[in-house]
Amino acid sequence: MSRLLKVCFFIVIVFMGLIFHLKNNQLVELNYYVNSIPVSFSLVIVLTLCIGALLGVLASLPMILKLKHENARLDRQVKMTEKEINNLRVIPVKDTH
Repeated sequence: MSRLLKVCFFIVIVFMGLIFHLKNNQLVELNYYVNSIPVSFSLVIVLTLCIGALLGVLASLPMILKLKHENARLDRQVKMTEKEINNLRVIPVKDTH
């Protein structure tokens, strides 16, 4: 069911992108330092969104890696604590009375 929803969502996104392209297919002049080229307006918008998403992922990458490292450290600590608890359960209780 989840896979079907993902496929339907992907198809809707592609369809909306195609409609966006068909409605905005005029050419715009893309000026950069050395030269300028005519490019489709929809292509400029899509490339700008992709570059923005990539920069967002790159900006959040250090935080994500830090959290993954902390998660691995906490997992090791939990395993060590569980092992210690299991070892303490095995030790017989000595009664001094």
